[in-house]
Amino acid sequence: MCFSLSLWHIILGVLTLGVDDSRHTRAVVQNGLWIFKFVGWIALAVVAFVIPNGFFEFYSKYVAMGGAGVFLLVQLVLLVDFAYNLAEACIGRWEDTERPLWRNILVGGTCAMYLVFAIMTVADFVYFARDGCGRNQFFITANMLACILVSAIAVHPRVQEANLKSGLAQAGMVTAYATYLVTSALAGSPESSDSVPECNPLARAASARATMAVVGAFFTIGAICYSTTNAAVKSNTLIMSSGNSAYSALATDDPNEVPLTNSQMRQSALREAVANGSLPESALTDYDSDSSSQDDEKHGVQYNYTFFHVIFSMASMYAAMLLTNWNSISSTDHIIIIGRSTTAVWVKVVTSWLCIALYMWTLVGPVVLPDREWV
Repeated sequence: MCFSLSLWHIILGVLTLGVDDSRHTRAVVQNGLWIFKFVGWIALAVVAFVIPNGFFEFYSKYVAMGGAGVFLLVQLVLLVDFAYNLAEACIGRWEDTERPLWRNILVGGTCAMYLVFAIMTVADFVYFARDGCGRNQFFITANMLACILVSAIAVHPRVQEANLKSGLAQAGMVTAYATYLVTSALAGSPESSDSVPECNPLARAASARATMAVVGAFFTIGAICYSTTNAAVKSNTLIMSSGNSAYSALATDDPNEVPLTNSQMRQSALREAVANGSLPESALTDYDSDSSSQDDEKHGVQYNYTFFHVIFSMASMYAAMLLTNWNSISSTDHIIIIGRSTTAVWVKVVTSWLCIALYMWTLVGPVVLPDREWV
């Protein structure tokens, strides 16, 4: 099913390639034909059952794993972006309304994140860092030191001078998420043999497995849904393309350009003023809200249709990797527990390291490269 869904999104991405206006002939592929698209996906799912197993072995090792890895990176970028946006939203509401509620939410949320970090770290040491469990001890200690380091960097005077958005609120969210990944990885470690110390006491506890499965499924589904929808609609930012940006300057050099109406000309002038810095972005937003037209794609598509389907295709590959324990399921396994394999453990741990490293780069990047524009 994951393969057919991934392939179907690739096909839709190819069909919508180059569509930059909702009035384009092929735009209906994105905005309509729902019955035909559903039937097409079902047809691909049926055809997938007659494809030889050798193809899926190649696909899972060299295609799906690569796509899942890229999706994980996109997921981490969006997580860091979410941390910054959430903190900025609370600060903005606090400054605009002067209500202590937003300040309390910001401070309380930050304290809660660090409390979660402390509780999970202590629990990791108690349950998974027994004598002889050197790998677990390394994972927990490395994560703890990295989280403390990145939190200290976030409030360093030079960093806050170069990056006015840095602070403990964002660091707390990244710290809590990275620690959750490490905890989830350790709790999902395979059972130890009789000759090896029991480094995962939860492996044989049915209630613990059920709890971790529910919590893991909740976080996984939430992360996938948030990542796919946000990455798709933020395609212009992620692929560094400003051609369809709502605030990009209007290009008028094309001799084949369709003449604009008076309303469109006024809108274009506002867009040029915003792009040049003469007016704030709110000027264009206020104009749009006052406009009688409700078409949000009257000046071009709001997101890249092809990139939208590429993201969903990679998300399907990521789901396939989760369901196969990152290609670690063997035909001799009698009982398969999703998320419990050595490969899955390393994927989660490395993901936590990348998450901290990515956030740290957003802190030190403006310091070491002050001439570059940072968004």
